[in-house]
Amino acid sequence: MKAPAPRRPQDLWASMCSLTDTGFTPISEEEVRLFQSHSGAAPGQTVVDIGTGTGEWACEIARLGLAVAGYDSDGAVIEWAREVHTEHTARLHFARHDFTAGAIPASLRPGSADIVSCRHSLHLMDVPRLMTDIRRWLRPDGVLHVTTSVSDVRAAGFPDAQVRALAQGWREHHQYTVDPHQQVIAVVLRGPGG
Repeated sequence: MKAPAPRRPQDLWASMCSLTDTGFTPISEEEVRLFQSHSGAAPGQTVVDIGTGTGEWACEIARLGLAVAGYDSDGAVIEWAREVHTEHTARLHFARHDFTAGAIPASLRPGSADIVSCRHSLHLMDVPRLMTDIRRWLRPDGVLHVTTSVSDVRAAGFPDAQVRALAQGWREHHQYTVDPHQQVIAVVLRGPGG
């Protein structure tokens, strides 16, 4: 009996995107515009994209002229991202890394990032541990930009109380709605030192 062929990462992601309870939303031009406006993203800045998946969000950020390092624990989707997103190779880098289990990558030095982005991924991590690390990686005026569904189902996003708790210890914070149905929000935290 022949084993079934492994599914391609893009097929897995396509099936995930079709599920309404995953918290996934396709990237719109408006979402990119809102990210740039609210995070203060500017050409030449350095971004760390945690939970990058197949790299679409990281690629959108690179199109804005920012240098982006996209990390994901799934090696297959990282390989796929490297193969597909070749148009910004000078500004876009993908690496496999599990932030819930592994030591911090050597490239993530203290004060090395202007922006850390977690698009529909932070709720899947060890949040207290990762928040401590993110504070180290960011420059003094750096921004953590978290896009999430507000949900009591952990697999889909954060409960509202946990969204509010993210802002503790940051100098500035605000949130805005990403989608017209107000089911997805972005939380913008600036100034990791409080």
